[in-house]
Amino acid sequence: MKKLLMLFLLLTLSVGIAFAQSPIKIGANVGGAFPAGTFADVYKGGVSAELVILYTLPVEGLDLSLTAGYSGLQYKYEYFTDEVNTKLNVGVRNPDPEWTASSIPIMLGLRYTIPAGGFNPYLTGELGVQMMSFSDRIAPTRIIGNSSDPTTLDIDNAIESKSETGFGFSVGAGAEIPVAKKISIDLGFKYGYGGIVYSNAYEVFRNNNSQYTAEELKNTGLLSARLGVIIGF
Repeated sequence: MKKLLMLFLLLTLSVGIAFAQSPIKIGANVGGAFPAGTFADVYKGGVSAELVILYTLPVEGLDLSLTAGYSGLQYKYEYFTDEVNTKLNVGVRNPDPEWTASSIPIMLGLRYTIPAGGFNPYLTGELGVQMMSFSDRIAPTRIIGNSSDPTTLDIDNAIESKSETGFGFSVGAGAEIPVAKKISIDLGFKYGYGGIVYSNAYEVFRNNNSQYTAEELKNTGLLSARLGVIIGF
């Protein structure tokens, strides 16, 4: 993260020296995040927010962007319990835990805006890092069946708290709607990808005739819709 921020500052300084009249805009927005693809099988959506710094480049409508986002997600525990029930025909103790995950992308990119008066549509493309923090998740381990009660599984000793960091990118579209001098409403939609392992490979073992191995699930997809404000300086 430090290297990414340093790169942005150096780019900003270089452009600022050459084009001293280039303005900076700062924005903030909030909305919702919705997992996509197989990621949606394992996690539910939640609240999403983003901060953005835009630096106008000497090309009409083109801005350099630095964004930092946050999305709160919740684990679908039924993903695990349904899997166990289907494959082994047994239940799982503690059937409704509060397992959460936080997605934090930090990206450098470009925003191209088409000036259209009262409604200025834009497109964005970004590259950077995707960080995810898991409050609880099933560890890459063997989950042993309860010998005293063979009809249930107990996973209390198979849980880990973990953070992952990987490559990320995003593409998006939206519109800036001017409401006052140097102030605009920002309505945006974005798809973000992260090279993150969000569900480990683990083994569920009751006996030699009742077991299975869950595959590792990787590469998150997250759709977001946000409303905010952009202020120019």
